[in-house]
Amino acid sequence: MKRFFVISLLLPMFAVNFGCDKSGTPGGPGATDSKSKTPAYGQADNTFNLTASAISLKQGDASAGTIGIKRGTDFDQSVTLAFEDLPKGVVLEPTAPVILSKGTDAKFTLKAGDDASLGDFTIKVIGHPSKGGDATEQFKLTVSKKDTFTLSVPFWTTALKQGETKIVTISISRDKAFDQDVSLKFDGLPKGISVEPTSAVIKNGEADTKISFKAKEDAGLGDFAVQITAHPTKGADASHEFKFTVAKK
Repeated sequence: MKRFFVISLLLPMFAVNFGCDKSGTPGGPGATDSKSKTPAYGQADNTFNLTASAISLKQGDASAGTIGIKRGTDFDQSVTLAFEDLPKGVVLEPTAPVILSKGTDAKFTLKAGDDASLGDFTIKVIGHPSKGGDATEQFKLTVSKKDTFTLSVPFWTTALKQGETKIVTISISRDKAFDQDVSLKFDGLPKGISVEPTSAVIKNGEADTKISFKAKEDAGLGDFAVQITAHPTKGADASHEFKFTVAKK
């Protein structure tokens, strides 16, 4: 009598996880199927994951960024993005970037105000599709101190006589990366006192400029103070008070 044996091969069941990484979670219909706790084989083809890179910017500046998408085979929806945990003083433009249907990424810009919080921050990005669950991703944002400069004038009081002209040196001390032109403005000049040039500029690469203070023959006598404001191409102004005395000729 012949005996027959049936050999059964038991193949382990497994689920496919598309595009997973350590910091983000997938979204889309394939990631939120409520029919079973374990997604069926191939179900993850209807999911998507977001990708992002670290961004660095300085106070007063802006930096462009990109949020990418990794799509499963069957996922072709548009995805609207939301950003959470932006630090104080940093704004997002546009406020709700969109990765268009079948698109590969969305561009955005982060702008830091002159007083934006400094440090390293973890920004959470949420991708919301038309159908299915949201996906999340994170990226590092570093906000550093703006490129700055300080303005300096002669620390002693300058003496002018009526009808006299004095040349004064206005200087700036630049931080290492500060390479902008700086224009000077003079506020509070008393009657009979003028400056030349009226629109002085300390150009990139220069450390100072010469200003002529002129007193007319009938200039008022006494002690005065002029506010000098230095305005860079970008970022915050610097200011300094310049004191002088007008005496009788």
